[in-house]
Amino acid sequence: MNQLLWSLLGLAVVFAVIYYLYPATLVALIIGLVRKWGRLSEYSVVVDGITWPYLEGGPPDGEVVVMVHGFGGDKNNWPLYARYFTKRYRVIVPDLPGFGDNVRDPDLNYGGAAQTERLHAFFAKLGLENIHLAGNSMGGFIALNYSLTYPEKLKSLTLIDNAGVTSTHKSELEIAIDNGENPLVATSLEDFDRLLDFIMHKRIPSPRFMKEALLAVQIRYRDLLDAIFWEILDEALHDSLTDRLGDVSTPTLVIWGRHDRLIDVSCAEVMAASIPNNRIVIFEDAGHIPMIEKPRESALHHLDFIAAN
Repeated sequence: MNQLLWSLLGLAVVFAVIYYLYPATLVALIIGLVRKWGRLSEYSVVVDGITWPYLEGGPPDGEVVVMVHGFGGDKNNWPLYARYFTKRYRVIVPDLPGFGDNVRDPDLNYGGAAQTERLHAFFAKLGLENIHLAGNSMGGFIALNYSLTYPEKLKSLTLIDNAGVTSTHKSELEIAIDNGENPLVATSLEDFDRLLDFIMHKRIPSPRFMKEALLAVQIRYRDLLDAIFWEILDEALHDSLTDRLGDVSTPTLVIWGRHDRLIDVSCAEVMAASIPNNRIVIFEDAGHIPMIEKPRESALHHLDFIAAN
């Protein structure tokens, strides 16, 4: 027992030293552990001169499930969700250009159409066919556009609080946009807490050093993120996919959080009425990112849908 106590004390001392002297190392360690728990490893591939970092896990010969992050997110949004898939499916989780560890070139076009074509080239490079494609928010916008552009490549489509569809009720984000504001980029720790409350219905507690690490990335790329936000918004407003929903031929699962303050839940009703082959799941106690707020419940619906298709 004494040996165990001394071992625990030693680990606590090591943790404290890393926490105070090397917070970035601690963040990387935690991210690595979460990825390992999700049975995911990091890889990269060069596509048209751009290096794409991505996570992959599961049997190499399994059916392919691709998960695409939203605005301001990256591949690390998915491991807690992906862990429910990697025992059976080959899971691919990329960083889109403009986010995560991918290129952040201010001269690139980061609109949904451009990102759709880049994602298609990424799939081609990896030789991916018969894909179960999922996307959250901006990633859902890109996934929906992909299904309309390359339906022959997909077996199923899962949209999680996706952008690109016109709601019947204005969200808080839309009201802020009408006032010329972008509330999705933080500039202080207090601002970052506000952002987390805005995105999640019930904020998941996070240690200060993790929030500081995420905030540092936002501050570093603030101008680029703001430019991407308005670029995507302009495209979504002038080239909404709402009128094309009847053309979606891929079996589609729509997952939404009832308390989404960014994209109103009425979008799910619009898609339910327009997409020919769809299933709708509304979580009464979730916000904009159900795959993080309710990973197990969301994943079980997703897995059941994949099995049916």
